[in-house]
Amino acid sequence: MGVLEDLRSAMAEAQVDAVVIPTNDPHFCEMPPEHYARREFVTGFTGSAGTAVVTKEEALLWTDARYFLQADKELSDQWKLMKALTPGVPHIHEWLPNNLKEGDKIGVDPTLFAITDSQRIKTAIQSKNVELVFLSDNLVDKTWTSGRPPLSSDPFRIHPMKYAGLTVADKLSKIAESMVAKQATDLLVSKLDDIAWILNLRGSDVPNTPLFVSYLIIRDDASATLYCDQSRITAEVSELMTSSKVSICAYEDTFPHISSRVSQGSKFWLDPGSTSVAAFEAASVDRNAPLKEETPIALMKAKKTDVEMAAMKTAYLKDGVNWAKFLCWLEATLAQGEKPTEVEVSQQLEAIRSELEGYIGPSFETIAAAGENGAVIHYRPVPESTSPVTLDNSFLCDAGCQFHEGTTDITRTVHFGEPTSWQKECFTRVLQGHIAIDSSIFPPGTTGHAIDAFARRHLWNHGLDYKHGTGHGVGASLCVHEGPMGISSRANPVPLEKGMVLSNEPGYYEAGAFGIRIESVIAVRESKVGEGSFLEFEQLTFVPIDKKLVDVCVMSAAECDWLDNYHALIQEKVSPLLVGEPLEWLRLATAPIDRSGLATRCDKKTW
Repeated sequence: MGVLEDLRSAMAEAQVDAVVIPTNDPHFCEMPPEHYARREFVTGFTGSAGTAVVTKEEALLWTDARYFLQADKELSDQWKLMKALTPGVPHIHEWLPNNLKEGDKIGVDPTLFAITDSQRIKTAIQSKNVELVFLSDNLVDKTWTSGRPPLSSDPFRIHPMKYAGLTVADKLSKIAESMVAKQATDLLVSKLDDIAWILNLRGSDVPNTPLFVSYLIIRDDASATLYCDQSRITAEVSELMTSSKVSICAYEDTFPHISSRVSQGSKFWLDPGSTSVAAFEAASVDRNAPLKEETPIALMKAKKTDVEMAAMKTAYLKDGVNWAKFLCWLEATLAQGEKPTEVEVSQQLEAIRSELEGYIGPSFETIAAAGENGAVIHYRPVPESTSPVTLDNSFLCDAGCQFHEGTTDITRTVHFGEPTSWQKECFTRVLQGHIAIDSSIFPPGTTGHAIDAFARRHLWNHGLDYKHGTGHGVGASLCVHEGPMGISSRANPVPLEKGMVLSNEPGYYEAGAFGIRIESVIAVRESKVGEGSFLEFEQLTFVPIDKKLVDVCVMSAAECDWLDNYHALIQEKVSPLLVGEPLEWLRLATAPIDRSGLATRCDKKTW
């Protein structure tokens, strides 16, 4: 039998009429460890976001606009793609009550659903008398009986103070202060990047992200217990934990210990967006109901210490060297008449950056997209269908590194031949939005949502847009996507604060033709405007923007100044670290832009 047939047999045995299969693992990682890639196993869809629903007759996958083209390619005809947030497509919470009959049962794994998500489903189905059933066994696990990747057994490593800036004890003490204020005796941390940050530890369990599978319980006296695979604890890590008042227990003991603590009078603080229903049930024994509220950890982690910020700057400088060598190689290769495939280009990029000191690995799978593949926002080249990179098409490369110093994420769109006038117009509109974000000055309390339109205005003026956020937080040798802040058309109440690190990545995508994205990473700092009462962004990324794709007739003098100043900064920072051909390539790539078209811009077109 096939996967769906096996799953439906397991559903019948469990006496449920539908199952909801999220991307989530028990810790709500954006990219779960391969051991937990259940949704991918069932659907065949490899995108990082999506939720599957399987009934006795239907199989549906919901995903967002970043993955529509990818899902169309990867889903078999057994599956129906539900394009989330598009007109006429119901949300899962709408679809379930309208397509199940009274008395039906929906099975879910309670370790994979956050408290908030579970409540939304319950609310949606209660009027139809449809029951949500928390399964004791994951039904996908019953069908995934061979070829399932194991969890990592590699030892944990310490993230040194020269990169971290705060001790474990410092962080636990700050969190404990918040707990006392909320009258919580215990706080359960489920998110792996939060745990790694608090404990100054790193691991290798999550693809491209230095995290380790674990739970952490913090107590109001600033002590804590780490629940993990104890065989992975080295003597050095054990010493650090002991000196920081952190005990270590088996991963499987987490929920029993929660219930035991609650039965003895403890009151838990649980973040409803990142704590599973299973954990909530364990913390809800007797009558001592847990506090369900966002914890301060994500915001603490997002505001980088001075030490973390200095390390992040080092990481981006290293990546600037990497990109100069890579783009120099690519341009020279194409000039010689060669047509390397997207896969070969990705492999060359990896070979170059693997020589950098402190390089751990990529921070996500490289997006190397030639021509029309660039319109697939999260495109991944594979050997069996890779396209050539040539002088005749544009090339979008989105790549990042994990260094001991920090996490990087950079996108550049280039064209080494002759781009069309339309490509140049679109690229320049995107660049104008990128410049508008980078140049923003704003008062404290401003959210990323409030400035998102700056990035889109030049596209909107001509009926164009892009279907993704403009900016996400970036971790300090942690997750390449980090909250709680962001720059997006979706409302986010978290204001931008000094020390936050975010991406700036407007784009434009034309299906079947090309894709454009310009992504740099920026840090929030105090502005000299307003005598320190305003904020602005500091540039961390030092990679040239392809001048061949810029239509100077569209640009203002101030925007041309921005581009020249940015390129001069790159030359200043990166050139001392290069020799030979990459150094000469960088000199040309950062030379001042030809402004001769500025004088005739009004004669050529009206914008």
